[in-house]
Amino acid sequence: MSYSRVMCLVRGDDSDTDVIATAVNLSNGNHRRIHFVYVIVVDRRYALDSPNLANYAEGERVLLRAEQASGLRNETRGSILQARSIGQVLVREALDFGAEALVLSARIVSTINSRKIDSDSEYLLVNAPCALILVRDALEEYDASNGHPDRYPESVFVQGS
Repeated sequence: MSYSRVMCLVRGDDSDTDVIATAVNLSNGNHRRIHFVYVIVVDRRYALDSPNLANYAEGERVLLRAEQASGLRNETRGSILQARSIGQVLVREALDFGAEALVLSARIVSTINSRKIDSDSEYLLVNAPCALILVRDALEEYDASNGHPDRYPESVFVQGS
């Protein structure tokens, strides 16, 4: 798989390294473009367009690091978006950019008896207008040296009836 227009969500955390590398590896061609997006999620108590200089400064730092980490000079651009939720604004931005692929890190939400992906990733699985590539870290229990988890999560075993 290779795409000429890849959009990449950067969050400013440890997952950015893998997400950026995935986006660069997926992009190909003479006219390739990678669009890095940083989203500021605004609480409903505040106006959607309320300025938050600290969040914008952090977004600028994250985008600069992403552009430098990509190793591409004139083939990237970055945007800071402000929204109530990440999923909906990424769909709109992907349509505006004409993205062929969207790359982001999936967050695993654990409860007592199960694990699932975060609501933004779930929303994008259903509504993304382009190819969606979710990147996530390995399970903490996974030991790559023997290819088997050291401990299986409780949800793996099904009780017989």
